[in-house]
Amino acid sequence: MDRHLRKTAVLSLRVIVMVLAVMVVTSLATGWLYWLRAGVTGWPGPRVADALPLDELPGHDSVPLLIYVAAFGTAGVLLGLVARAARMDRLTAGLSLAAGTGAWLLLVDTFCLYVVRQVPASEALRAAARLQPVYVAAALAGAGGALFGKGVRPGGMTPRLLGWLVAMGGLIDLTSSLIPHPGSSLGLLVMLASPAISPAAHVLLVPAGVLLLITARGLLRRNRRAWRLAAGLLGLSVLLQLLHGPDYAAAIVTGLVAVALVARRDDFPFSGDPAARPSALVRLVGMLGFALAYGVTALWAYRTAADQTFQLAGALRDTLHAMGGQMPHDIDLLPGDFPEWFPLSVLSITAIGVIWAAAVWIRPWRQRLFPDLQRREQAAGIVRRWGGDTLAPFGLRPDKEWSVTGQTLIAYRVIRGIALISGDPVGPPEDAGPALDRFLTHAQERGWRPAIMGASDRLLQTYRDRGLHPLYHGDEAIIGIGGFSLDGRHMRAVRQAVHRLERKGFHAEVVTAGGVPSAVREELASVEHAWLRGGVRKGFSMELDSLFRLGGDDAVFVIGRDPQGRVSGFLHLAVCPASRSLSLSTMPRRRETPNGFTSWLIVETVSWARGQGFTDLSLNFSPFASLLTTQAELPSMQRLQRRALLRLKGILALQLDNLQQFNGQFDPQWRPRYVIVQAWADLPRVALAAMAAEGYLPYADLIRGRDWWPARGQARLERPAASGARTGPDEPACPALAPSAESSDASELVSVLPHRVLRA
Repeated sequence: MDRHLRKTAVLSLRVIVMVLAVMVVTSLATGWLYWLRAGVTGWPGPRVADALPLDELPGHDSVPLLIYVAAFGTAGVLLGLVARAARMDRLTAGLSLAAGTGAWLLLVDTFCLYVVRQVPASEALRAAARLQPVYVAAALAGAGGALFGKGVRPGGMTPRLLGWLVAMGGLIDLTSSLIPHPGSSLGLLVMLASPAISPAAHVLLVPAGVLLLITARGLLRRNRRAWRLAAGLLGLSVLLQLLHGPDYAAAIVTGLVAVALVARRDDFPFSGDPAARPSALVRLVGMLGFALAYGVTALWAYRTAADQTFQLAGALRDTLHAMGGQMPHDIDLLPGDFPEWFPLSVLSITAIGVIWAAAVWIRPWRQRLFPDLQRREQAAGIVRRWGGDTLAPFGLRPDKEWSVTGQTLIAYRVIRGIALISGDPVGPPEDAGPALDRFLTHAQERGWRPAIMGASDRLLQTYRDRGLHPLYHGDEAIIGIGGFSLDGRHMRAVRQAVHRLERKGFHAEVVTAGGVPSAVREELASVEHAWLRGGVRKGFSMELDSLFRLGGDDAVFVIGRDPQGRVSGFLHLAVCPASRSLSLSTMPRRRETPNGFTSWLIVETVSWARGQGFTDLSLNFSPFASLLTTQAELPSMQRLQRRALLRLKGILALQLDNLQQFNGQFDPQWRPRYVIVQAWADLPRVALAAMAAEGYLPYADLIRGRDWWPARGQARLERPAASGARTGPDEPACPALAPSAESSDASELVSVLPHRVLRA
């Protein structure tokens, strides 16, 4: 109890000290202005009207802007130092001093006007509320508190809150530009005012608002560049709102957001992409140059048509005025509606250039891949030793970057600010958490939003402990090799397929990737190329990018030959030595092969693998299998998923469950896979990035970017050519048209969804 009373007493004392400080310091600043007024009367430059409300004589109530800012700027510094001595944090100090100074000066000015003008108190209060010096002094006091208050540890939800507040500031600018303010006075900057100032401020609020909306996204990523840009734009917005109108309410809110942003500047430590700077500069200079050339050309054309004298210097000056939102000189003398569209068109080009450059300047770091054989060998060594998960080998694709922490590997790729991690971290189980921590920190520094595709349930708690959110995505079909048998009624379809192929004289052989002769390599490539009829190989998280990406004993081919010995099709499997598992990558075949060919090859694979000591064979991935087939009560989130899937299935006539039917004929174990996101709001962007990474979106290359494949060493790292991704009649590469009841391996499926956005 004593501690609580002591804390209350200390807090009350701080409040009293700050209230007294505001009253004393601002009164001293005002008194100093009265004392200096006679000596600075003849100073040139803009003057602050109504700065001294006790003196109503014409011209006696104003002081030079420089003197006013110096007086109340000094007052703001002193108040900030008092707040620091009182151990007030920057945010609290900034907002409290801004509000306290504004309220105190409003009361003082109300009393002064009540005494001098002899008007009712309510009228004096309304008049005092229209005195712009009150808001300038409040802003300077708030800035002092934000700059000199006590620093606090950055983090928490504050950066996100400030990002949304800055976005609100952008919306305020856009809204303020739509609201007319007839009959308003510029007041504060009366000597700077001209007939062009207020319209220019009105127009410039629009690009300022758009830029604030753009910088808000950068603030959510805690980007330092976005903070600098937002702080400057908020200050500019306050000025524009005072010149346009003035709009006091908008200026107050925007000013408070600016104070809060300055106070929490340590929450935005992450630097931007160095490669974005020249790109942004090129866009800015290019668009400004285009606006200048466009404006000069338009003025030349119209002045020539009107038989007026054209001067290049004058045209440049007029265009620069238009680029700043002001009306060019003598524009009304030009014919037609030129005065109406010319300034707006020039300003639009300028605004587009500035907005474009700003968006590039504060974007997340762009990832660039460069072939590094040493790092690749390191990654391959970790996968061989620790890659027990059946997705681990697919992390060695050349379109991935590798983050290595000790003996733990994280394979990932960045698409439009989304860092897609391919499967679980590969390494010792106890090191997965520290490796994730290091990667999440790295992603945050780069402005990336992490997401994990195909995560297993083994590390779900590790993900949750780091604030990540798992979302069920589907099930992987795993054949237990030791217990697999063709006996029983439930295996009838597979058993019939095997007997059919054996009667026709088909036979299978198993060859490691390193043992495939060159002639057979050409045959395999030919079969795969024909499988997609010249299409390109797809995949990202559950498929290799080329047939011989893994060499030696790291991959095997189960090749099916017809009675004449010709290759009819094959299974391409990655080897997971750490778990003695095989993981299916692709299974192309010739289109004339008998029905059941793929099922027969899978059975042959199980027979061979049992003799080699393998324990599991990973087949296709079935998206949302348990949601579509379960009869049990589901949690609320999964019920929502199921409703959405069933609705999508009905609208698009999709057969989302036929992969589960194909896999189910082998009586496999079902292992759930998850998508892991940092925030639920990231899901739409993660889905778009994942589909682009897999190559299933139209114009996926535009989304992934031209740097998707390594820029150099292509021949050495073998970029995949137009070869088969696993889609087609025998294996259900993705949900599509339902197979006939007699088809044992989903014959003649038409692919309409990603086959292995997961490996399907």
